[in-house]
Amino acid sequence: MELATLSWVHWHNTNRLDGYRGDVPPAEFEAAFYAPTRNDQPLVEIL
Repeated sequence: MELATLSWVHWHNTNRLDGYRGDVPPAEFEAAFYAPTRNDQPLVEIL
């Protein structure tokens, strides 16, 4: 049962096209949403 649930969640987040968000999978939409605000630089420089 757990494997079936995990399989469905994976499909739901990566393959399903969401018409409300322009026919884009939820995971892809989330990545595009956070891309402009992403900062890979450390907050504090360690000396």
